[in-house]
Amino acid sequence: MSLHERVFPLRMPQDVDAFLERYELAAIFKASTSDKTLEAMQHVQQCLKPRPDVALGIIRIPEDRPASNHLEARTGIKHQSPQFILFHQARPLFDLDSWNINPEHLEPLLLASLPVHIGKPIRNPAVVGLQAYLDLLDGYIAGQLSEERFQWGYLDRLKKEADWRSDPDFELLNSLFPNPDGRAFTPGKVVALEFQAQLAGQAEPLLKRARRLRERVEAYQAARVADL
Repeated sequence: MSLHERVFPLRMPQDVDAFLERYELAAIFKASTSDKTLEAMQHVQQCLKPRPDVALGIIRIPEDRPASNHLEARTGIKHQSPQFILFHQARPLFDLDSWNINPEHLEPLLLASLPVHIGKPIRNPAVVGLQAYLDLLDGYIAGQLSEERFQWGYLDRLKKEADWRSDPDFELLNSLFPNPDGRAFTPGKVVALEFQAQLAGQAEPLLKRARRLRERVEAYQAARVADL
């Protein structure tokens, strides 16, 4: 499971409160644009990857400063950026700042603070959901998107998400077009293969495939949301 699937953007005070109240195990990372933030985030990703039961909230500085100010007032932990705070039942367990967000400090603190048993994986429906693909399919089926615009829009999105989408997600979304390269595909090559297959009469009309895929995606998403 990708860490990306359990990331929640926290922009306003109410986002912080709702996030901490919803998830028993939660971490909040304050991110700026500095080099140390990028390095710290890489360490956070590495250390949290084995714990899919920890939700991760992201506060971006300076644009999400209202959320950051509220978190400081709520916890009494002075604002820093980057900053990592781990919570259990909305209570802060520890915090690390700046260059201290590294495996040497983070790993033992997580080991000491998190329960041994790994709980149910956290998923952010807004991230793992497939609504963006349904919107593209709907636009194409309704004639609002040309076939060319639909192909490029769909494949560009799938390419950007190929590294972190789950295998079932990717298998479903990838089934629309001929793609022998799996996650390593390039949109241009897939578009060319689609054109060649249609020209040779070897491919079912794309519109027909799109209608069928839309039904499958909607059913798949409904079943997954019910399991969350």
